Amino acid sequence: MIKQLTILLFGFLAFSSPLLGQLKKVEGRKLASKKEFSKKLWEDKKMPLLKKERNSNRILSEQHLKLINKILRVDPLTKTELKEIEIITKSCIANDLKEALHMSYYATAKIYQALKQPNIALQYLKLAQIGKTQLNVKETPVLYAQLYSETGAYKKSNEVLNNYWKNTNYKFNFNQEFLFIKNLVSLKKYRLSIKRLENIKPNNLPNIHQIEISKQLALCYVYTGEIEEGIETYQRAIQLSEGKNLGQKEKVKESFSRALKMNQRFKEDVSIINASINKNKSPKNSLEFLRLAESHFALKDYLEAANSIEKFLTSPNYSVIDKSEIEVIRNTARNLKNNAQARKFFNFYTILEDTITRRRQELKFKNNSKGLENLLQLETLRKEKEISQNAIQSLIKEDVLKEDVLALSRWAIGLLLGLIIIGFGAGIYILRVSKQRRIANQKLALRSLRSQMNPHFIFNALNSVNSFISENDQRSANKFLTNFSRLMRLVMENSEHDFIPLQKELEILELYLTLEHFRFKDQFDYSIEVNNEVDEEDYNIPPMLVQPYIENAVWHGLRYKTDSGILKLGITKENENLLVTISDNGIGRQKSTELKTANQKKNKSTALRNIKQRIEIVNELNEMKIHVSIKDLNEDGTGTIVQLIVPQQKLKE
Repeated sequence: MIKQLTILLFGFLAFSSPLLGQLKKVEGRKLASKKEFSKKLWEDKKMPLLKKERNSNRILSEQHLKLINKILRVDPLTKTELKEIEIITKSCIANDLKEALHMSYYATAKIYQALKQPNIALQYLKLAQIGKTQLNVKETPVLYAQLYSETGAYKKSNEVLNNYWKNTNYKFNFNQEFLFIKNLVSLKKYRLSIKRLENIKPNNLPNIHQIEISKQLALCYVYTGEIEEGIETYQRAIQLSEGKNLGQKEKVKESFSRALKMNQRFKEDVSIINASINKNKSPKNSLEFLRLAESHFALKDYLEAANSIEKFLTSPNYSVIDKSEIEVIRNTARNLKNNAQARKFFNFYTILEDTITRRRQELKFKNNSKGLENLLQLETLRKEKEISQNAIQSLIKEDVLKEDVLALSRWAIGLLLGLIIIGFGAGIYILRVSKQRRIANQKLALRSLRSQMNPHFIFNALNSVNSFISENDQRSANKFLTNFSRLMRLVMENSEHDFIPLQKELEILELYLTLEHFRFKDQFDYSIEVNNEVDEEDYNIPPMLVQPYIENAVWHGLRYKTDSGILKLGITKENENLLVTISDNGIGRQKSTELKTANQKKNKSTALRNIKQRIEIVNELNEMKIHVSIKDLNEDGTGTIVQLIVPQQKLKE
């Protein structure tokens, strides 16, 4: 379709070229004959009016600039100032006050920054520098750097600061220097951050700045493995914040606790938090109990984790709580033997999670939608004003030269070109919709495939439960059924996602192997080994990717052995990618094929085709390459080893 439209466009241009040439000749003759008259009319009648209008606009622009500067002096900037600046901006657009308009956009950016909406503030700041009239505010680069940092573009923020310092006679400014250092910390350049922090002389700075320096130094020391120096610097930051701003002190505690956890220093974290709690006896911020519970849980001290959560529940703090902070409540509940306490934790977690999600969605929609709506409204108004002014100027200049024939011809040509452009646009739109529909179909197929589990496993699992009941082994039946229901629930939950953290996939595999081992106790033993370099929460993997290969190993390799077999699941890192290895010392692929019935061969073929189709769809949707290799473990054909390489890259939304 696009090819046909292209041919039509070139044919039309070839046909219209002679016509356009003739029209230009006619227009040239008219222009030569009326040139002097047009010039005289313009100078005699229009120029005085324009001069008068410019003088009026200059006075009006100065008045608007005074109002804008008055607003910028308000501290803190709030929604009240936002409403005032919106009125001024609309007035600047209506009266074509370009300098004042750029300044009003700058002021709007400052207000949205104060309202914690950096993305919208950045859009307004960019608008302030569009056009021939440049924004004359010295601190503009610094504001750019702040907004880039607040939106996560740390490298770009530091590039702006470096350029700004090169182009000015830079003198030490704590806020700018500290912004640069915070960006370095976010970019994980801890050694360079320490060097710059140590060059700052804190004794000449206000107390709040000294606290910030000590806080960042403590974090950098921890991230570089210098734990003792980090703890010592943290204690200094806490000492500096004693009796000062409580919020500042809590930020120091929270940041340092998070840094210790990220570096697996859970014992030190427990010690520091306990010291803080014992010192204050009744902490003003009960979130310390949640942070303490996280470290106890990481140390597998589930009873202490539960005790800390109970203390949090007595006086919960919802004001600054985040979803990641309450995960420990659910995880601890899963490891408690006290069912009543576990249910209590689960119920509280569910209610709290819903509350946090709803509150965040409401706040995000309210803030972003209002800011974007204002931005769109002002830009539409400005564009309409520009179009209106351009149309008026065009009519003034061409009034004495306009000819009916030329006007009709131009309209005809414009209409035809418009139709061709619309045709191109329609073709591109159809292709885009077709591509989106194909992707949607692939995602639907992927979701369907990954939610499937071998029906034989489900059937045999239920038969096992029935067998336990018939043998009056109620305890085994309850245990098996509990694990089976957890497995089914996790499979259904994770089937909603294209990728899940490795930790969740391992949880599913652990449950599945527990069930299979429960049924075939004498047939095989298994082990799961995760390399220390692999962070189970940072690595992602398609859900239920590994399970079919483990199922094949159990059912077609280990089940037929006369003695007990071994199944090993290994997780390692290979060139920043995830390497999953499944090995078994079963009877081997060839012997297994000989023992199978026709129906079993058909089922295996379907299962392998299912997983192959899933991998193909995942690779295409995410522009990646999951590689699978299946080999015999031993030279005599016994045993099987399966290796999956799962690339770790930025996934498509």
